[in-house]
Amino acid sequence: MNSKMLAAVGISGLLMAGGVISASASTSGYDLFKTAVKKTHTVNSFTAHVQASLVDNKNEVYTVDSTNKENLKSDSGSSSVSVTNGGKTTQVDFYNQNHQSVIKSSDDAKFYVRKGGEGERKFKHKKHKGEELSPQMQNDVEGIFDALTKNYQDSVTSKDLGNGNTELELTLSKSEIPAVGQAVASFFLKNLDQQKEHMDKKEFGSLKFSDLKPQLPKLQNNIVVSSVDLKGQVNADQYLTGQEATISVSGDEANGTHHDLVLHITSNLDNLNKTEVTGVSLKGEKVVQMKEKHDRHED
Repeated sequence: MNSKMLAAVGISGLLMAGGVISASASTSGYDLFKTAVKKTHTVNSFTAHVQASLVDNKNEVYTVDSTNKENLKSDSGSSSVSVTNGGKTTQVDFYNQNHQSVIKSSDDAKFYVRKGGEGERKFKHKKHKGEELSPQMQNDVEGIFDALTKNYQDSVTSKDLGNGNTELELTLSKSEIPAVGQAVASFFLKNLDQQKEHMDKKEFGSLKFSDLKPQLPKLQNNIVVSSVDLKGQVNADQYLTGQEATISVSGDEANGTHHDLVLHITSNLDNLNKTEVTGVSLKGEKVVQMKEKHDRHED
């Protein structure tokens, strides 16, 4: 499995963890979903449209709308991302081209460029090769998911959409969500402050990656996953082209303030194995060359 592919269709992880890997109670539906997941993760290029929103006590506090193109053979990609966070909207464009990363924010006229050295390229190549699972490992992973999702297979519905596509859906209420799932969600939300990511510290002029992340309330007590609704759409060629997740969580802050959170994510894939990535021309633009430890100079 390639990390870029997983990032683009990451909701499949939620689907599998929640049980949609058991596409239906029937063996044919079960095999269909597993085949679609494996087949989709082997594509060489794709275009992904991903949208997400976070609602806190019925107020929409965060949205993301992005279009992402990836060509894994040429190691090139581009993303156009619009983030509305705390009432402020920022547009950010990312490019991966010619062994370098380019970032452009709507709040800044400059293009920020970081070149990857030969050592980094070799590391990426080795890392990507290492991410491929052997047939035996794939069988072992499938066996694990078979065991984990056994109790949910009868809860998943499969519907023929009449156009060659099949829709899969799993809806779980609070009482149907396993205790381990509730415990993991509670632990994650209680320890948000401890989760420091390297990219959060990155700054590109006025753009800070930490400003693009939602500011979640600090829930400490009575944390409960109220409901989970997961959907997947498999096309006639057995690719997983549509995914959707709606997760509702409630809990209280230390001071007793109650929050009802609803996270909604959708991802749609098209142009599988046909996507061409168009880079950005830096000719005549103001370019800032980025180096490690924020050592930089302008051209």
